Amino acid sequence: MPIYSFISESGEAIEELVPSGTKRVTREGVNYARSIGSEGFSLTGQAVGIPPQAEQVKDGYYKLEQSEGSRFLRQSQFTTKQIKRAWGF
Repeated sequence: MPIYSFISESGEAIEELVPSGTKRVTREGVNYARSIGSEGFSLTGQAVGIPPQAEQVKDGYYKLEQSEGSRFLRQSQFTTKQIKRAWGF
């Protein structure tokens, strides 16, 4: 279930964990309509960022190499030496 922001007619805002597609909620007799803005949140603890694009590409090729095995090199247009240089060996 996603977290959405809801705003009352008086401008009071709340955040609720509700099923997708929920447009309105009522809390303590007050009606709230879902906010149009994008939602963001953070968690405490160890921060994990998105890896750099180069690392994401390497991870993608690694997964492809693992799934294709030796067929990967036979189908590749790159030489073994070029692949090793790309991996930093």
